[in-house]
Amino acid sequence: MPAAGVPDGALWARLTPRDRTVLELVAEHQVLTTEQLRALVFPSISRAQHRLLDLAEAGVLWRTQPYRAEGGSKPFHYLLGYRGAELLAAQQGTSPPRPSAHADRLRRILESPRLGHLLGVNQFFADLAGYSRRAGLGTPFSPADGRPRGEGLHTWRSEKWITEFYQHKITPDGYGCWYQDGRWLGFFLEHDTGTEPLRRVADKLDRYTAGSDDRYSDGWEMARQLAGMVLFWVASRRREQGLRKALQAKHSVVPVATASRDHGDPDGPAGEVWSVVTPDPHRARRVRLGELPAMIGGTIDDGTPTVLHELATRPGPVLDRDDDRDDDSSGEAAFRDGLTDEMREANRHGIDIGDLVLTDPEEDTTTTTTTAHAPRVASTGLTRHRWKRPA
Repeated sequence: MPAAGVPDGALWARLTPRDRTVLELVAEHQVLTTEQLRALVFPSISRAQHRLLDLAEAGVLWRTQPYRAEGGSKPFHYLLGYRGAELLAAQQGTSPPRPSAHADRLRRILESPRLGHLLGVNQFFADLAGYSRRAGLGTPFSPADGRPRGEGLHTWRSEKWITEFYQHKITPDGYGCWYQDGRWLGFFLEHDTGTEPLRRVADKLDRYTAGSDDRYSDGWEMARQLAGMVLFWVASRRREQGLRKALQAKHSVVPVATASRDHGDPDGPAGEVWSVVTPDPHRARRVRLGELPAMIGGTIDDGTPTVLHELATRPGPVLDRDDDRDDDSSGEAAFRDGLTDEMREANRHGIDIGDLVLTDPEEDTTTTTTTAHAPRVASTGLTRHRWKRPA
């Protein structure tokens, strides 16, 4: 067994750059099917089948083929094999897991009641990657070094990675960054399986705007840290209609769009299936994923919606914390949620806040320098991280 930080040289040397990308993908996203891995990194299904079998026989991957309740078998499911876990641990300079602990992890993944949900989330991103390759936009996970080439899907992070990055304040099903026609779009995915009440699904949006318990808080601390809009990928058009009503009632400052999986667009989630949650019929029309930035008032070069970037960079409300007078209706009322009365009234009537000026034109505010794919953590004092898979 190799020591921490020292990979099995013979086995590691036999792995191609594509093989190593497969290991990283399976390690982060837990389980991927043959077809999903083909869409992500392989040029054909036959190449995928042969190479994945080789990796499984070498112990780098572990595979299983579950049976369907109605008969027949499902596609092969690939998880990280123990030899693969050893190799990645060596690359990271950590000790590999015990064989029994690794086996328990595989069993928990496969026996989890959320396995179908996990595979659905992974299918969403695999479909985006597959479209990027078919349409000639780019290669999301280049066989050369695993990094994206060209346009299309540039970032895919798992629920676990995002949850840890945001210190468990939000728990999206995944994060992605899409690049097309010179515009970046960061997004947090909420994948609906059709089993939860619509109210509970809609309430997930509250996490993205949650504030502190401070009475002087405007309630948007979380929104200021977000590096993307929220996408609800819904099980059916009927559920989508009900969900949109529930989301509309929330008047969220965070841009939101919905789509249903039964719209039948051949381009899947990259196609003309998305509709922004807004009372404006023109802005609510169905558009392609790459057209969403124009529907939400634009994005900056890390994929953050402009409305959230302006919210993060404008000054917060100025209040006298020592003044607890109950009759102060002129001062605190004007800033009780961090906005002017005019802006709050516009929001109440469904006017897109992205059309309003969120910064005082007379104030000299400094715009934070951004790096492509880097999530902003403005006004939090946190260190920036790049939105990319480990090198």
